[in-house]
Amino acid sequence: MSALLRETGRTLSEADIAMLQRAHQEEYLAQADSVRPLPGAAELLDFLKGAGLPLALVTSSSLASVEKHLGRAGLYDRFDAIVTGVRAYERRADLRANNSLLLDYVNRGGTVIVQYNKFEFNEAQYGPYPAKVSNDRVTDEHAPVKVLNENSPLLNAPNRINEETWNGWVQERGLYFLDADHDSRYKDLLEISDPFEFNKGAKKGALVEAQYGKGHWVYVGLGLWRELPAGVDGS
Repeated sequence: MSALLRETGRTLSEADIAMLQRAHQEEYLAQADSVRPLPGAAELLDFLKGAGLPLALVTSSSLASVEKHLGRAGLYDRFDAIVTGVRAYERRADLRANNSLLLDYVNRGGTVIVQYNKFEFNEAQYGPYPAKVSNDRVTDEHAPVKVLNENSPLLNAPNRINEETWNGWVQERGLYFLDADHDSRYKDLLEISDPFEFNKGAKKGALVEAQYGKGHWVYVGLGLWRELPAGVDGS
């Protein structure tokens, strides 16, 4: 969309952008049956998985397009994880409309990782069980972190989470944690204590997982979107 605006020199309203996105998605889905993966694509993915490499799907395409295209090609369930971007439930109407596809993917054995969201996440039940986003955050990047379940696979593979994980963080630990009053089927993995005078106290909800069917749904309120660009080893 940005490239189109640069080339045409036009300014589009939010309604214009939404209309173009819908039209693009509709045309893409209409042509999807004629699209085939490159020869050897499935075999390559199988080889990588067999070598023990985790596979994740990262795309800006609509969820409906991804599910239809990769599903018909038999590639969708070859990926170990799907990661949604920060504030995705605020920005992506297609994600909100097709969230059930994500939960179906988890139910079949996939892992969905939901990065932090604001309060648009609370307008419907987007997780597998009832839960809401809170305004809890930890503003001190040096705040002590306590692991609540050392045996969780999420904290042990592919890298083990330990005290060194939390060294060198920038700006903050995280924000918009999952509310503490969530369904008991969600499991908190971390507790972070903010020493900041106006935000003191131990807080959970920064990293929460839930088993759903054969797979896992994970909420990440940790500020990885700041730490990864900063080259923080623990992120």
